[in-house]
Amino acid sequence: MARKMIDLLETVLQGLAGVCLALVFVLVTAQVLGRFVFNISLATASELSIYAMIWAIFLGATVAFRSKKHIAMSFFKDKAGEQAGRVISIFVVACLALFLGIIALKGYDLTLRAMRQMSPAAGMPVGYVTMAMPICSALALIFLLEELVDQFRKS
Repeated sequence: MARKMIDLLETVLQGLAGVCLALVFVLVTAQVLGRFVFNISLATASELSIYAMIWAIFLGATVAFRSKKHIAMSFFKDKAGEQAGRVISIFVVACLALFLGIIALKGYDLTLRAMRQMSPAAGMPVGYVTMAMPICSALALIFLLEELVDQFRKS
């Protein structure tokens, strides 16, 4: 049951990342057409494309976190024996959990402060952009917890 929920969460995150990337494509295309065909500047499109790209990156990194497609340095783990490799893996997961927890908490504080700041072109609170940091860090923590449970089941 929990695995299905996490699989669904991953699918939703993949879809949202795809939507953000499609939005970047549409906004940048509109900006280029506006500038070179119609000789008008679309500052809002430029700003929103940057914001959509930020969300796409955070969402994509969260999905990569679960599927273990991010960069991994496994030199020490590979050189260690099987039991020591598990200990190293658990230590790495604990360090990542600490890091993601800090990012989630500090990102939340940043988001609250950024809600009072308005973006220049779109006129929306910048907090909606910085919100990607704590949300995606918390989601990555869920995926990390799943990894930790799998590590202990293998032991």
